[in-house]
Amino acid sequence: MKKLLVSLCVAGLIVFSGSLLFAGGIENKHNWSAEYIRTLNRNAATDSADAVVYNPAGVMKMEDGLYLKLDGQYVLKEYSNAVAGIEYETDEPDFIPSLFTLYKKDKWAAYGAVAVVVAGGQVDFKDGDATTFGLARGIMAVSPFDTLIDHRLKGESYFIGYTLGGAYEINDMVSVSLGARYVDAGREFKGHATLGVGAAPGVFDTTYRVDYEETGDGWGGIIGVNIAPTDKLNIGLRYETKTSIDLKTDVKTDTVPGGLPGLVDGSERNRDMPPLLGLGVSYKINPKIKVDANFTWYLNNDVNWDDNPVTLNDESRKDNGNDLGIAFEYTFNSKWKASVGYMYTWVGIEPENMKIETPELDGGTIAGGFAYKPTPDLELNFGILQVFYNDKTTDSGIKYEKDPVIDIAAGIQYKFF
Repeated sequence: MKKLLVSLCVAGLIVFSGSLLFAGGIENKHNWSAEYIRTLNRNAATDSADAVVYNPAGVMKMEDGLYLKLDGQYVLKEYSNAVAGIEYETDEPDFIPSLFTLYKKDKWAAYGAVAVVVAGGQVDFKDGDATTFGLARGIMAVSPFDTLIDHRLKGESYFIGYTLGGAYEINDMVSVSLGARYVDAGREFKGHATLGVGAAPGVFDTTYRVDYEETGDGWGGIIGVNIAPTDKLNIGLRYETKTSIDLKTDVKTDTVPGGLPGLVDGSERNRDMPPLLGLGVSYKINPKIKVDANFTWYLNNDVNWDDNPVTLNDESRKDNGNDLGIAFEYTFNSKWKASVGYMYTWVGIEPENMKIETPELDGGTIAGGFAYKPTPDLELNFGILQVFYNDKTTDSGIKYEKDPVIDIAAGIQYKFF
């Protein structure tokens, strides 16, 4: 029983990877631009610089010139987990920026991007959660303490991707692209539990703390093909290779008696970014109405994540996931257009193997927004989406819930020449 309680803590503090954003698989996230936030379907994009990450070969359909695009997202979210009849919550908001650049001339193009490709935010369980509750119970089982006075857990995670690549137009119908992406990974976790003796309040109160971070990096490739059989129909294909990442642990503080099991300073574990295949189809019904459909396949089974044997969950047990979506865009005139979109995500993981603080739940997303082009060279985009998650409960009775997440995004793009 003592090992079970301590393992519950470790399952959160060690495995909590911070998949704090949505729209993607267990690791891969791709809600990068305001256009994505207002449509959810960009795999066949050919109309903005954010295409360099969604449909890089499709940039050959854009006008010649130098483009610079900056986007920001403000994410309102509320996660919770419950154990022993107590529900613990966090509602920490996030701000996520992205940068895209493109230079296109005749049959050639070069591009770059900086965006958060995994996670991208933080959680703060100010009143603790199932993880710190398990930590406290584990310590109380081997000590004279019998009262949990206070507990808290904070986590932050960012995998930042730096992309460079080029594209080439073979003919009017087919273009191709090739790019490389460097990923700089970082996660930080802090937790504490203050314990005391109920019969003697304040006499033996002791706070146990855990503070550590994981860092790593890796390279991956991105291959793209764009096919435009007609002026109305466009097809985008994108394949992202596996990005090999080993996370190294740096323990700053660990005052748990005997040390937190499984937390070893200098240890490494594999957490590669899985490959993915993105397919998009865009069709112009008429000059004013366009429909986009997307399918993104997350090849989680193509990576071998290290499992921590002391935890209750098993990171090696996962399946492939996917997104499926559709969007409609209406062009009012040369300056204004608006869109609505829908997407459903199947993540590919069972509740027993989800992260306690940020469970990877399936769910549907609705989106909408508009674009405004005050001058031929300047374009502004605004979007909002809401994600509705499906609740899950583990066999051990931990219930995972995420209240609907709201993401508000704005983007500005300027074409210099």
